[in-house]
Amino acid sequence: MFQFIFFMVYGLCIGSFLNVVIYRLPRKLPIAKGRSMCPKCSHTLGALDLVPVVSFLALGRKCRYCGEPIAWRYMGVELLTGVWFGLCGYFWDISLYAVILCLYGSVLICAWFIDKDETYIPDRFHIIIIALAAASLFTGPVVGIKSRLLGAAIVGGIMFVISFVTGGGIGGGDIKLMAASGLLLGAKLVVPAFFLAYIIAAVRWVPPYAAKKIPKGFEVPMAPSFAVSLMIMSLAGDSLINMYLSLF
Repeated sequence: MFQFIFFMVYGLCIGSFLNVVIYRLPRKLPIAKGRSMCPKCSHTLGALDLVPVVSFLALGRKCRYCGEPIAWRYMGVELLTGVWFGLCGYFWDISLYAVILCLYGSVLICAWFIDKDETYIPDRFHIIIIALAAASLFTGPVVGIKSRLLGAAIVGGIMFVISFVTGGGIGGGDIKLMAASGLLLGAKLVVPAFFLAYIIAAVRWVPPYAAKKIPKGFEVPMAPSFAVSLMIMSLAGDSLINMYLSLF
């Protein structure tokens, strides 16, 4: 439990930073420079305005300076990141691999919300995942290089073929995200994550499509579904696979 709380506290703080990345990166604003400000009135925020979760609740979900409502998503990203960090610490203790998974989840969360808003995934996210894959060769579970390359080739290849046949039905960012994740997780985890993502997407999007609540030409952002499935498989993939195989 100590590891969970320890990592979660750090995760809440990182989640606050991820909100900055999610807001600034698509707008080509500097991420590491400049103080945080209200997106509505552009007033610079003070230290008391930036305490993860607590400030959001204490201010009644409103900006201290202009009174405009603050989107629930800001607290949601902080909580999601905090819980993810906590689970990484709980499952992998205080280790380098836990840190790698924390960073990996942070990238996935950023991809999730940027793709949701802008329908694209920045290439720098794929580069970071590849760097994490290289670092993971020296720690954590033993995932052979062949499995990593196979995982990247299988999901990347399948998605590329589907994209080619459908004339761009799958975005290049999605292909690169899953291929890079294959290099980190290996074929055993990334292939089930690929299929799980489409199940999640179907549950989310088929009902509104069937009810004709989505306009024609709407591009379904797949990064949220990929992020959820990859995070699930990263932590509980082996257990879920063993549970599934035990049914037969």
